[in-house]
Amino acid sequence: MMSLALLGSAALAQTHAHDHALRLVVSDGKTHTLQVLDVQEGRTLASFGTPGRLSGLETGPGGRYAYALHRDDHRVTVLDSGLKTVSHGDHDDLQVGVPYVLATLNTGQKPTHFVVSGEHINVFNDGDGTVAIFTEDLLGKTNDMNIVKVTQPDHGAPLLVGDVLLSGQLSLNRADAYDVKTGKLLGPLPTCTALHGGGIVGQTAFFGCKEGVQVVNVSGKTLRARMIPNPPGTPEGTRVGMFTHSDAPFLYADFGKGVARLTPDATRLTPTALSGKPRAFEVTEDGKTLVVLTNDGQLHTLDAASGRLLKSARVVASFEAGEKAGVRPDLALLEGLVYVTSPDTGEVLEVRPQDLKVVRRLQVGGTPSFITPTFAHGVRH
Repeated sequence: MMSLALLGSAALAQTHAHDHALRLVVSDGKTHTLQVLDVQEGRTLASFGTPGRLSGLETGPGGRYAYALHRDDHRVTVLDSGLKTVSHGDHDDLQVGVPYVLATLNTGQKPTHFVVSGEHINVFNDGDGTVAIFTEDLLGKTNDMNIVKVTQPDHGAPLLVGDVLLSGQLSLNRADAYDVKTGKLLGPLPTCTALHGGGIVGQTAFFGCKEGVQVVNVSGKTLRARMIPNPPGTPEGTRVGMFTHSDAPFLYADFGKGVARLTPDATRLTPTALSGKPRAFEVTEDGKTLVVLTNDGQLHTLDAASGRLLKSARVVASFEAGEKAGVRPDLALLEGLVYVTSPDTGEVLEVRPQDLKVVRRLQVGGTPSFITPTFAHGVRH
């Protein structure tokens, strides 16, 4: 984020007022429409229909675009939030426009796992066993993508580390490594039973396995894998399957009714127990706090450096866990605040993380479910 101190001189700082624009994209769990909310004004700016049932909603690497996945209809909707910056040399101009649907992409059959790696977007297409890799530079101008054909159709997890694509394969109980430039198979990694979910810290990738977490260090085209086993006495069915995605030097994963902190040099899993199974969890922009929504409707904050539980409070009604459950709440973090969808009341709740108090209720109607932030920072003339 640009600050006035970076604008070069006091005179320039007085000429240009630094500003930011914040919008939330919210999906309806029954009608599968998308709403764009202006956070500052607390109102709906626009609403859009989509090609089919939503299976996921994500923010792109630049913060401008939201991506709605329609797994069963083989499409990805790209929504332009209307927020962008234009470089003017010594500063970026903030431009606030009207949101619109930029494109409907065909990345492959059954697009499912969507992962951002730096400037690249990676989509694993479960139905045809491909990974679509692209950047946002040419969106709306061309749909050119780098398509890597992997071993077989599967429920996969794509992680891009440098020029190496790691394709996690649920049915094959392993990840395969590919040269992303040539598509050449570099080789399979050791067993990771019922592999699901992945995350990256620097040059290290993590995959959730039935028996623990597989840690893969990537150095050029050289890969070294090891397993962090589940703690002794772990109940049957308790495992890691979801990870945070951020620029922090660590990540968090779900683990039964709790979460576990992971770093590239971690040797064991030490979970923090919570009141329910995590539905969604994210690390704040400053890297200091982990925010977790559990299936009993409670929101939790943890010290991200230690995993210590700080505070818990119920904010929405309890709901079923599991991907095949009905419409479920979701959370998003934006500019130091937490936003939680409430399908039962047709609201988006704005929550202050310091005390977990609901400070504002945004009425959106319907059954709001997935939510993701969009944003831009610059100088508004």
